[in-house]
Amino acid sequence: MESKDHWIESGRVICRGCRRTRASHPSESRRTMHSLTENPAKSNRTKPRCLSVLLHAALFFGALSAVTTIGAFVPGAIRARLWVGLPLGLALIALVAWNATILSRNRDVELGLAVGGFLAALALRLVMRRWSWLGAQLFAAATLASVAYLLYAASITYVVGREPVYLIASTLLLVLEVAALSLSLSYLFEIVDTTSRTSDKPHPVDPNYLPKVAIQVPAYNEPLEVVAETLAALAQLDYPDLLVQVVDNNTPDRKTWTALKEKCEQLGPRFQFMHLENWPGFKAGALNEATRRLPQEIEIIGVVDSDYVVKPDWLRSVMGHFADPNVAFVQTPQNYRDWTDDQYLRGLYYSYRYFFEITMPSRAHRNAIIFAGTMGLIRRSALEEIGGWNTEVVTEDAEASLRMLARGHIGIYVPRAFGEGLMPLSFDGLKKQRFRWALGGVQILRLHWRRLLQPGRGDRLTVAQRIHYLLGNIQWFGDFLMFCFTVLLLLTALSTAMHHQLPIRQLTGLALGLPVAFLATGLLRAVWAMKLTTRCTWRDAVAGLQVWFALSWVVTVACLRGLVRFHTTFLRTPKLKEGDSSVIQAFRAAQIETLLAAVGLAAAIVMLVRAPSVATIALAALLVFQAAIYANAPWAGASAEGIRLTPLRRAYRGSAQSTGVRPGFGAETLAVPVAIALAALVLMLLVSIATPPPPPEPGTSGQAQAPASTPKASPSATPSPSPSPSASPSSSASPSPSASPSASPSGSPPPAA
Repeated sequence: MESKDHWIESGRVICRGCRRTRASHPSESRRTMHSLTENPAKSNRTKPRCLSVLLHAALFFGALSAVTTIGAFVPGAIRARLWVGLPLGLALIALVAWNATILSRNRDVELGLAVGGFLAALALRLVMRRWSWLGAQLFAAATLASVAYLLYAASITYVVGREPVYLIASTLLLVLEVAALSLSLSYLFEIVDTTSRTSDKPHPVDPNYLPKVAIQVPAYNEPLEVVAETLAALAQLDYPDLLVQVVDNNTPDRKTWTALKEKCEQLGPRFQFMHLENWPGFKAGALNEATRRLPQEIEIIGVVDSDYVVKPDWLRSVMGHFADPNVAFVQTPQNYRDWTDDQYLRGLYYSYRYFFEITMPSRAHRNAIIFAGTMGLIRRSALEEIGGWNTEVVTEDAEASLRMLARGHIGIYVPRAFGEGLMPLSFDGLKKQRFRWALGGVQILRLHWRRLLQPGRGDRLTVAQRIHYLLGNIQWFGDFLMFCFTVLLLLTALSTAMHHQLPIRQLTGLALGLPVAFLATGLLRAVWAMKLTTRCTWRDAVAGLQVWFALSWVVTVACLRGLVRFHTTFLRTPKLKEGDSSVIQAFRAAQIETLLAAVGLAAAIVMLVRAPSVATIALAALLVFQAAIYANAPWAGASAEGIRLTPLRRAYRGSAQSTGVRPGFGAETLAVPVAIALAALVLMLLVSIATPPPPPEPGTSGQAQAPASTPKASPSATPSPSPSPSASPSSSASPSPSASPSASPSGSPPPAA
């Protein structure tokens, strides 16, 4: 048995420092070397004990996080004052400690963990004084559970592993887990910061401040039936000095844009029309040219998408914020209409609302909101100060707000909706919209990472603003992480079905329940937060979660594209043919997602048939969950095809706002290589079914066969405090609790483009 200072060679204990044997070593260390020879197990007693404590802590705080989440469901509990929240929180801690004591029979450890959880909640409550006690306890428990789990995983990785391949693979797995759990905590922070925080003092408003305003309405190939409603609502705005500038950008059909021009002329001198032919820079380039043509006396510019119907009091209600010269922009929520009659549209609606009900209020607490484009107002001088809209970034609105905040300006979020637009009616159009948003987030990271990370490069950005913008854009990678975990799960299932093991860290026993428990509580919190803030039903909140999941693959593709190339083409999806049935069209819109779901389900079934055990059941459950995530895409495609088309919806269905088409639109897709790779994986799984399990070692029988079932080099040999490790390959820790991107809505909508 070796230690840090000695090793054993040919039955002799040799010192690593002087390389002498026990017989020739100085007497004070001879006793230490003697203990190694007489009782070699003693030197390693602390390792299993340390692992046991870490696993125990992860299980305890994971249970406390889950119980506190359920306690927050009590109406009013998450915002309760200290005299109500503190007793409730202590009761929940005592409940978890009592049950843990019964199960583990280790009273001292459980009491110590309970005290640690209370002290962590107290410390966080003192730092975040506007949070309720229950909110602080929820975030503290989830953080402690994540840290304990990661320390446990790291201990297994580096205490046991010696092989280079094992160490490299397990280290990469640990990095993925750190990233996934960090993103999960960032989502939870936004939920707690919004739902448990007492209100901030509102920004002062001067109702008499009424500067000259121009509302810009960018349009590309928009049906007149849709734009006409937008223009009619703008004509009813109650504001004295107003100019409406309709900017038609590269519409190829002359008949379409001339009809729009005639409509503007009918509405009077308040409305100005401009058509830009072969204009570069997409929407950003068109708006830059429109701003250049505005009269010099225009001080405030508003942006309204061509499908929005605004309320008459919009400008008078928010313009007073600009009386403060430091305010650069004011953003109101993007809201939608014509969705109540369809379950899919209700889920889509609430998936949009999440961002403006949870993420934006949290960011507003630290002057870190984004300018989301439509239904936003921006000071013209602040826009010109940063050089206008950036035509290199597809989410030019969010990128511009970062540059304005870096100049020391203020962004105001007014959490009241003053306008309603229309949501994409086809899943194909929704995917293109989400692709553009995710791609824009990656572009912002690539363009401004130094400003967000390097000291002295952030201009006047505060630390909180940097963190919000950094995490807000990194959150898009939650879906990419989920895809990585899916691939790792598929590889693990394949190797398990063929009675092999990957050279990577494994979990056994009680540790197998941690990823499942973390994942379940994260999803539960996301659905609960959506229901609480939007006042929707549980069914609608679940439908909103399904929409996030349905868009997981397209967000993954956008992140990969953005990492590979800054200037990349938009998403190309399979062309839909007239006359195809709705089922065929739904499948065409979600081919890769359907393939991913089918492969995941097949792998889970094959693994359970080939190697049934408790460990493979846990692994199969995680794999089925990952498959279910991608299976939401064909559900969304079929649901979108089943939307009842009213006359307005029929006209809007061909709108660029609904289809996601953009001028100068390129073509590139990752579908073919991914399909080939997945087809190869399916073939390997089928081959594994036909492959017989390896025969027992010759000459072994009875008890001697048991050790032979597990390869000696397998990572499952890790010392686990689990009471009953399985002899079959155990499930990997890879599907970390936050593998689901959308226990948040990382896929939830930031900027509108």
